[in-house]
Amino acid sequence: MIEMNGRNSLLKEVLDSSTLISEYSVKGYKIEIIKENKIIYYSANPLYDFALEPLFFSELTSLIYKNKERLSKGILKFDELLETLKSICMWKILEIDNLSINPDVFAELFIYRLIKLDRIMCLFLDDSVNEIYMDQKNSQIYLDHQYFGRCNTKIILEEDEIEGLLTRLKLEHPISISPKKPSLKVEFQTKFFHLRISMDFPPLSPNGPTFNIRKLKSNPLTLVDLVNLGTFPSIIGAYLVEAVKRRRNITVIGEPNAGKTTLANAIDLYTPKNWRKIAIEDAIESIDQSSLGYKHLSIQVDSFESNKANHTKTSEILKLLHRSPDWIYLGEIQSREHTQAMFEALNAGLKGIQTAHSDSIHKILRRWENLHKISPSDFLSLDIIIIMKRDITEFSFIRRIFEIYEVNKEFGEDSPNQDFLTRIYNVEENNERIIENIKEKSLLKEFYTSIRKRNQKFQKNEHLQGVEDIGC
Repeated sequence: MIEMNGRNSLLKEVLDSSTLISEYSVKGYKIEIIKENKIIYYSANPLYDFALEPLFFSELTSLIYKNKERLSKGILKFDELLETLKSICMWKILEIDNLSINPDVFAELFIYRLIKLDRIMCLFLDDSVNEIYMDQKNSQIYLDHQYFGRCNTKIILEEDEIEGLLTRLKLEHPISISPKKPSLKVEFQTKFFHLRISMDFPPLSPNGPTFNIRKLKSNPLTLVDLVNLGTFPSIIGAYLVEAVKRRRNITVIGEPNAGKTTLANAIDLYTPKNWRKIAIEDAIESIDQSSLGYKHLSIQVDSFESNKANHTKTSEILKLLHRSPDWIYLGEIQSREHTQAMFEALNAGLKGIQTAHSDSIHKILRRWENLHKISPSDFLSLDIIIIMKRDITEFSFIRRIFEIYEVNKEFGEDSPNQDFLTRIYNVEENNERIIENIKEKSLLKEFYTSIRKRNQKFQKNEHLQGVEDIGC
């Protein structure tokens, strides 16, 4: 597979000379990236096409219905459903002569087709697919690919396929759709994939159901990975680890799909393992770190789409003051209430990472002050503000840190209107200038020697994290 690590010229050369750009395998599917009339298409072909052997599908379906009592003992989550259906039909599959693919893969392809998810399951399983879109009924699905950017598909979901997806989501979560509640926002997590799904229905979307599916990676990217992807230079990775070590508040802002959560998760992996960490989100996008040895509590609050007020982000942020965290993770600070609760927590001395939507530091500060009624003196509870941007090129998306600012504490509360922001990094600056900024201007300048040593490790692609790197 062609890896898009800043090599658009190579891809352009391939596009100009060939229809087939790339091909690779995802469990049960062969993926092809194709150019047709200057448009890039993502095509997924199952390794076994039941349309060519309808008798097999009919026999296996009949076998499932004969054993349907095994499916009626309670609501089965996706993983349970998959294993139960496999146990029913696997003996029959093993009797098939000259089966061209692995029986386990064959069984899964059959089950995906049975529950009407076979044509989009490949998108769920492919780790290179970052986001999936359907804008209206009878429209082609398109997606964002990690290496090839925005790709079209020729998939147009039938009504029963949309209903199959919705049915599965209802079985995973207690949700309901009505004209008064025409939206949903839920997670769909299995051992194979983790999705955050937003769907809208009429009358909110007059042209039929729509969805936006965000893929959450099972193997999170580290800061070293992001350096290699060109998200920021290695010296900035070393600087961010030092910021975590010194418990500096880090606010990551950017437009949607700019890479805020990916960066926040990568930074969050470099905390000491003895810290008590609490994450508050409406859709869980932070990494469950318990299996990695971290002391990590995740709290999921009601989203705007749920129309509930039982567990709001605002109330749970305020409860943090009584939960004794060493480090907090606040995902998607959006409303006035969220912002006010966040600043109350930060002013009380809590430290951690926050994400919010904006494309510039001045816009978000203006919004917080004018719309969310935050006093400028409260901005001094911030430490580091990172601006992420997504550059859309002809053939790919490039997500990068655009700027990093530090809040200069020397101005104090008596002079909140002065320019209290110090720019530490800009994407256009060369490495020497960045190093000089950290060494001369940064609030972390006294730790420059440590940052420099760590930078050498980053340059050697050493995946150091947690206590091993921080020296706790």
